[in-house]
Amino acid sequence: MHSIEDIPSIPDQDERIGEVTVDCYGQAEELAAMEVYFTDAMHFPFAATWRDPDERGHAEPVTVLGVVDVDERRGVLLRVRRGDKERRLLAEQVWATKEKSANATVLNDYRCWVEGLNGLTPGYE
Repeated sequence: MHSIEDIPSIPDQDERIGEVTVDCYGQAEELAAMEVYFTDAMHFPFAATWRDPDERGHAEPVTVLGVVDVDERRGVLLRVRRGDKERRLLAEQVWATKEKSANATVLNDYRCWVEGLNGLTPGYE
């Protein structure tokens, strides 16, 4: 078993998600484990892009400041800065600018986990 901050360096996504959720029983515990993955493996603040699924082609630069909340219905919410304003965004709508960073890996793993829960395929890349 790896320490949580080392999980993004594991090459296989299924193995990474398995490491994060290894001792979890049910979706609520897995979500709590994902929150720990975010807070322990990510490096805040970082540059990212917000893609609004309700607005096809929408891509707006933001700075991710940290995890602001975890809601059983909505999932992980990130606090981001857009220009001079701060707002909350669903973590699955955020892509780290540095694609080979731990931040990008955690966000990608989270999106995969969410899609698995919902049986969804992302509508955009």
